[in-house]
Amino acid sequence: MDQTLKTTKLKAHLEAIENHKSLLEKLHLNGNQPLDEVNASLQTVTLTLEEYLKLIGLP
Repeated sequence: MDQTLKTTKLKAHLEAIENHKSLLEKLHLNGNQPLDEVNASLQTVTLTLEEYLKLIGLP
């Protein structure tokens, strides 16, 4: 398995986590963060995790 591809997918997942964390912090502080944006962010976190897990051989 190409190590560069694994690293790229892992970085994408970690970035998605950070973005989601930022949205949740805004929601907590402001209370007016659109929930559809938070939902879309969570879906991105899920998708990037699935892609990474497939690359490292986990179902």
